[in-house]
Amino acid sequence: MASTATMTGAQFDALPYDEGRRWELIEGDLVAVSSPTPEHQLILQKLLFALMLYFQQHPGGIVLSDVEFALSGTNRVRPHVLVLLAERAKTLNRSKIPIPGAPDIAVEVISPSERTSDSMSKVETYLRHGVQEVWQVFPTLRQVVVLTSQATQRLAASETLTTSLLPEFAVAVSSLFED
Repeated sequence: MASTATMTGAQFDALPYDEGRRWELIEGDLVAVSSPTPEHQLILQKLLFALMLYFQQHPGGIVLSDVEFALSGTNRVRPHVLVLLAERAKTLNRSKIPIPGAPDIAVEVISPSERTSDSMSKVETYLRHGVQEVWQVFPTLRQVVVLTSQATQRLAASETLTTSLLPEFAVAVSSLFED
């Protein structure tokens, strides 16, 4: 991600909105987001499917992909996958973006070209503005990193992704990377 300009959230919101806009605003910096690869999209589909099945069996939340959030006056983000729980899910205005506030879970699939400093800056921004968990999926390493404000957990392909935010949710990390 390369920063190209500094602006406020209001200035960002005033930009012409095109479907598929590939920009985010991180701490006032306009950041171009690269287009996803087929591998990236397949991982997202698997996560979305697992989470959608979970919410069919455990009502009380929703899962979405690539929806813009206004975390603060200088932050507009588009998590690859996101989860809204309980009241947040019920009160969501489904016809308006950016969504004010933060998702409960934000998932980012990390591309090989993404700089570690950019990735960690985004994680810190998420956590500082109310995201309860950030899941980073690393296709090259075949691992998932779960970050909260208190802890970091690295999950290898042989392990299972679970979270206390979604009781009974479990997905084998290896299944995210299988063809």
